[in-house]
Amino acid sequence: MTEASEGSPRPAGPQGTPASGTQRELAPQPPHEPVPRTQRVSAVGRQLAGIAPAALGVGWAFLVHQGAGPDLAGEGSSWLAPRGFLHGPLADFGHPLTAAAAVTVPAICLAVAALFASRSSLARTLALSAAVATGCFAFYGLTFNLPWRFFAWRWSGTMSVFALIAGGAGSAVWLTRSWRHHGWPLRVALYFPVFAGLIAFERSVTGTNQSLPFGMSPWPAAQVLGLETVATGIAFVLLGVSEGLWSFSRLPRTAGRYGAIAVGLAVAVAFPSIALGVSAGQGLLPFRAGPQALWLLALATLATLVFASLRLWGQPAGLSQRSRLFGLSALLLGTPLILGQTLTRWDYAVTRNDRAQQVIDALAEHYQAEEIYPDALEELVASRRLASVPVPRIGFAPFSDGDFVYQNFGTSYLLEFSAPRWIQCTYNPPYSDEEEFEEEDGEEPLGGAWSCPSNPPELW
Repeated sequence: MTEASEGSPRPAGPQGTPASGTQRELAPQPPHEPVPRTQRVSAVGRQLAGIAPAALGVGWAFLVHQGAGPDLAGEGSSWLAPRGFLHGPLADFGHPLTAAAAVTVPAICLAVAALFASRSSLARTLALSAAVATGCFAFYGLTFNLPWRFFAWRWSGTMSVFALIAGGAGSAVWLTRSWRHHGWPLRVALYFPVFAGLIAFERSVTGTNQSLPFGMSPWPAAQVLGLETVATGIAFVLLGVSEGLWSFSRLPRTAGRYGAIAVGLAVAVAFPSIALGVSAGQGLLPFRAGPQALWLLALATLATLVFASLRLWGQPAGLSQRSRLFGLSALLLGTPLILGQTLTRWDYAVTRNDRAQQVIDALAEHYQAEEIYPDALEELVASRRLASVPVPRIGFAPFSDGDFVYQNFGTSYLLEFSAPRWIQCTYNPPYSDEEEFEEEDGEEPLGGAWSCPSNPPELW
């Protein structure tokens, strides 16, 4: 007998029933047994056990905000302003830092409980953010409340946004793991608002332009400290851990094992150090990549690498899979941050070195012809020295309507614009009587001077 060709009817089995796979497909399936009530209650209990610490952490952060902050109730503020009712009870702790630490410890414990009890990435993010917010509220309320009194609700918002940035960046691996479980349409729908929001928020990193709604306070602490320092540092750490886990997954099982471990540790430290050095060297970060920053980054990378590889040691497949997870987390977190910082640096360079220079050249031409500077920049357009008055390029156009600030002093002037990182760039032209100083002192006359450097300045 020959085998039935593909597409021909299958031979019937005993008693006329189809054979093999078809028989299994048509066989009646046993009825679906309902999940016992005790199991359903247990599943709900596990979910509540994970969500409860996060909810309690958020509630504790709000309580500390209201009680540890300076009493602003009598200054015409809203009900959301702090009342300072914890200052009296916390005075028994003696030093304000001790009291701040005592208030923050419960929030840290709740965050740890949420990390271990919950499988929800959002619950973990909220718990971690609440712990960071509690620490900020306690520190600035009990030890140094001048910014809070000065900025009022803006400082509350700044600390809250910083805490959300730190909590979200610290939970990047868990958020990425949850994000990968969805289909691509939902992945794009979830990530694109975060991607665009981070770029818009980072690009509005100036604290002196009041027309930028993302400037929570006159000092852009949320962007400079949250995005450019904490979140970017965490992205670099995740990158190093990813490379370290990948190296560990290739460890030899025989000779040279310890040497390979050393190589893996070196690779894990090298990648974030190089990324930090290049980013700081290009002016993307508000600080210099000195030894202290590199040491701190290396220690954070090694500690995270050890924690991430403990339960998977000796399992190449598991280490490789976790390496991809950490690498994807670094990519999703770091891409909008680096892109936003690149756009910010580009804005600064174009505004200071191109658009402002157009105005400066037109003002110099006007002075040579009229021996006095104009009262307003629009006169340069009327005299056709400028086609139109340029505007600073800081932030996206829908969120920024700032112009160059021009002040005329007859034979001198000030030209200003709001720059990134709390810098108000100011230009002064050469003094009209510099030739007299040159004749008296024999020195070269000074040209025009900027108050800000050609690249975005380092804050520390």
